[in-house]
Amino acid sequence: MRRLVLTTTLAASLLLVTLHSSSAAAEPAPTPGTAQAKLPRHALVIGNSQYPKGPLLNPKNDAQAVADRLRQAGFAVTLKLDAGRRELQESIRHYGATLKADKGIGVFYYAGHGVQLNWRNFLLPVDAKIRSKADIQAEAVDLGLLLDGLTNARNALNLIILDACRNNPFGPDFRTDDKGLSQLDAPPGTLLAYATAPGNTAEDGDGSHGLYTNRLLEEMLVPGAPIEDVFKRVRLVVRQSSQGGQIPWESTSLEADFAFLPGQSPRDAAKEFDADLASWQQLRSAGSPEQLMAFIRQRPNGKFAEMAQFRLDQLLAAKGENPVKPRSAGAEVCAPDKPGAVPPYFGVSQAFKVGESYVYRSLDLLTRAELGRSQVSVKRIDGDEVHYSDGKVSDLFGNNVRSPDGQRWTPYQFFIAGYQLGKRWPAQFLTTLADGRKANMEFQLRVVARERITLPAGTFDAFRIEAQGKDLSNGDVLERTVWLAPEQMRGLLAMEAQVRRNGKVLQGERMELQTYTAQQPLAPQPVAAPQGFSY
Repeated sequence: MRRLVLTTTLAASLLLVTLHSSSAAAEPAPTPGTAQAKLPRHALVIGNSQYPKGPLLNPKNDAQAVADRLRQAGFAVTLKLDAGRRELQESIRHYGATLKADKGIGVFYYAGHGVQLNWRNFLLPVDAKIRSKADIQAEAVDLGLLLDGLTNARNALNLIILDACRNNPFGPDFRTDDKGLSQLDAPPGTLLAYATAPGNTAEDGDGSHGLYTNRLLEEMLVPGAPIEDVFKRVRLVVRQSSQGGQIPWESTSLEADFAFLPGQSPRDAAKEFDADLASWQQLRSAGSPEQLMAFIRQRPNGKFAEMAQFRLDQLLAAKGENPVKPRSAGAEVCAPDKPGAVPPYFGVSQAFKVGESYVYRSLDLLTRAELGRSQVSVKRIDGDEVHYSDGKVSDLFGNNVRSPDGQRWTPYQFFIAGYQLGKRWPAQFLTTLADGRKANMEFQLRVVARERITLPAGTFDAFRIEAQGKDLSNGDVLERTVWLAPEQMRGLLAMEAQVRRNGKVLQGERMELQTYTAQQPLAPQPVAAPQGFSY
């Protein structure tokens, strides 16, 4: 057995794995939705169009079509059209009680007007009589009624889809302080999907369906499509169709796979990765946004989707178009700070800078003994490669490329361009030792929290990212917890890594930042450069 050392190359310090002389065959990837195939499925679908002021063309059509799709997917559907306040409240309460009783899968879909007040979101019934902000709480339905019901239900999985946030429903005599809906974090086991980013408005559409729901209807019929893939495809097409004016947004705390319709037979994970890698190797120097869009549509939540999205944003920026953002950049998208709360993150990430220096301390998680300290600095940045003082090389986001001893990695996206609460993505790569032996690593990553941490280097407002993985070469389970503060620096704050076999911890290590010395960049930062991007 030979251990691959946990390196200390900034955020590239990722791997603590074991290698055997023999390799185990890769396990087939499970088809999303198989675990929930026998669970009851319930849906509450609401479409409100006939408002006295601000009537909408498409919510009734949207709701009826979504209800049909859900019935095709095996859901027992309750459909409410042009619902008043009492009907809306009673339907939501009954929906929560049903999920609590059978612990099944729930989908809540709402199309119509929605508003925010004091960072709370309200769905507007058609009989709401609102003349001032003071009337909203009494006349509308607080979305918290639904969220509380789902929290109490403790059922298997929930989807909440809000095609709201449309034009001002109150007429010219009354305006709210904030447009659209406020950002919410998804309750446990829930994916919360907005038709547009919090704080923005969505288009009602020119045809028989709203822009968002029209695309959602198509993606719901893709057999075996993971739910994250469904919404990622929807987001890409809606952003493109609206010329960046409407960008759907999701918050998720899902821990299980889900698909509306059953998929095809499981595919071999290793073969799939080889095909994806070959495709990306051909595409990564592409100068065509269309090629990248086609790639993302085919693999919207794939092993190289984040890389492709970043490259696409670069090309769009070079053409004068707005890059795709996970959320709007305005302050209205985040809830006001509470005492001691972590400030919101607005999507602006730092790049590596020539001359910045990091000192790390490594601890054994099993004994808490200090294993050593290391210092590394950014020596130069050549195109899409960051070179460090110890001879290591990473990509622009901190993923390993090669080490001085000859170890190399295929392109991968463990660390990515931008982060947001609830974001999920996969990573897979082959690492090759100098003697030619290989290991195939696979991870699923999720941003689980925004929290304040204190290290010897200082106190940071950070994202906590949890990664669950596997060494496909030998079956070892790989666990990572990573803390990053992208607004302050690109490098790693801290990481805990464990290797498990048959439920037993073989190795455990924590690396944390002791000191950080910032320098001004000596050249324009390649993260913003539109040309020559590769991994």
